[in-house]
Amino acid sequence: MALRATSGPAPDRTSAKVGERVEFRAKVENTATAEESVALFVEELKEGALGKPVAFAFTLDPPAQAVPAKSRRALAFAWTAALPEGKPAFTFRGRLVLRRTNDGALVGSEPLNLYVSSA
Repeated sequence: MALRATSGPAPDRTSAKVGERVEFRAKVENTATAEESVALFVEELKEGALGKPVAFAFTLDPPAQAVPAKSRRALAFAWTAALPEGKPAFTFRGRLVLRRTNDGALVGSEPLNLYVSSA
């Protein structure tokens, strides 16, 4: 595999208030002879003990990052904490997933457990 996460992705905190900046960090290794690009996604987002699926869009900045050929790079994706409609607080549980942008191949994945409350 040309791209692989050597650590993370993981949030820089376990809780946040609405409007705070949360960074998701990872280290990615590219063994290919060409530059590759990766993007971070939040997948399998669930609510509560019963695992009810939640529809919520995470908008990350930047949407993707390049990893130069034959190198390792520390990456950070930022998100401004927000809540699903009608919720005063919410624990986001799911998976943080790094994927190669050109074909969606899995680069790395870690559990997400992030509590967000209103200000």
